[in-house]
Amino acid sequence: MKPGARVSTIIPTYNQEAFIGATIASAVAQLGDFDHEIVISSDGSTDRTRDIVDQWRRRHPGLIRDVGEDSNVGLSGNFRRLLTSATGDYIAILEGDDLWVSPDKLARQFDFLRKNEDCSMVFSQITVRQYPAGTDSFLPRQTGLTKNKLDGADFLAEPTMNLIANMSSCFLGGDIARSLPERMFQGRFNEIALAFHYEQRGKIGFIAEPMSIYHQHSGGVWTGSSREEQLRSGLETRRMVLDVADPKYHREIHAIMEEKYLAPLAQLAQSHEVPS
Repeated sequence: MKPGARVSTIIPTYNQEAFIGATIASAVAQLGDFDHEIVISSDGSTDRTRDIVDQWRRRHPGLIRDVGEDSNVGLSGNFRRLLTSATGDYIAILEGDDLWVSPDKLARQFDFLRKNEDCSMVFSQITVRQYPAGTDSFLPRQTGLTKNKLDGADFLAEPTMNLIANMSSCFLGGDIARSLPERMFQGRFNEIALAFHYEQRGKIGFIAEPMSIYHQHSGGVWTGSSREEQLRSGLETRRMVLDVADPKYHREIHAIMEEKYLAPLAQLAQSHEVPS
């Protein structure tokens, strides 16, 4: 990692007026030995999200850039817009309804990649917070990790294939992020495919400390979906993973798709059949 490196925090958001102010504040609070920019895109929000973003931009004109437009391009299109706009050597993701819990979150991850040049990205443990109840929990798949450098085999050892669980914990090599394959934007841009793409370029670092808060609420993309919608979305995500992962993992990915998604979907379809 070169001295004087630049870190871009990208914040994709859409109709998240209840969260976005606190989200931006947690990014502005970051301290570290690097040049920092915050790039936000509200993707044609119809509530007050864009107004709140603009208030923060005017308050911190040298730090915050708003690259959002009036048109809505969807989650993947919004990520593409942000990744294209980010100028950093490294890119941190902070989704518009999440929070970073410490002002040294970026500095810790920056330092990790500086000291571990065999790693292409790093993520941290997350806190899952139920909204509006405010109850917190941790993910056993993360608390059970016993090493700080992972590869595809570690992800496949978890039945969901998802050790990251939330984009807002990720800190990425910028050049790789700006040259992601087109397949990753055909469908929902997601952290599982991101991991399998990055692990081909270096280990995936893990910091076993909660450094971000993932808000689970009824308006979330995942928690607001039905069981069938979740299964279909999960299946499409893993089809994307299959397309971007190292071929040596294909057999195991196929097996997980069959057991965890195709079979349950078939059972749901059977249960919905109306007797003649």
